[in-house]
Amino acid sequence: MSKTDDKPVIIAKRKNIQIIFDYCLDQKIEFKVSPRTISNDEWELELSIDSIKMAIALGMFVRENKLDMHGMGEFSKPKPVNNGKKIEEKEKTIAPAPSLTDLMSGLVTEEPANALNLDLNANNN
Repeated sequence: MSKTDDKPVIIAKRKNIQIIFDYCLDQKIEFKVSPRTISNDEWELELSIDSIKMAIALGMFVRENKLDMHGMGEFSKPKPVNNGKKIEEKEKTIAPAPSLTDLMSGLVTEEPANALNLDLNANNN
């Protein structure tokens, strides 16, 4: 990994730098720190990763601590493989919405004779 583009860069705020320092010192990872020109509170930490195990451990550390990782290029999602099978798309038909008169005609109206009769003078008072 000779180019600087090949090195992962962590962008961290000042409060998170100590966590990254401790991780790099524990794992014996060489790093370079430089301030970001965009913000006074953010720093770029360029790490020298030598093996795949170190890269996996670093990825787990970054994800666990919710840090921003840049460098190493952008990764794209793999395209799904069809294996020669055609995917059939279902045709979607949208039924027209019923009109207000259709909705109102479907309502059941109660006759006054069938309605609940509440007699408040049940005791003949």
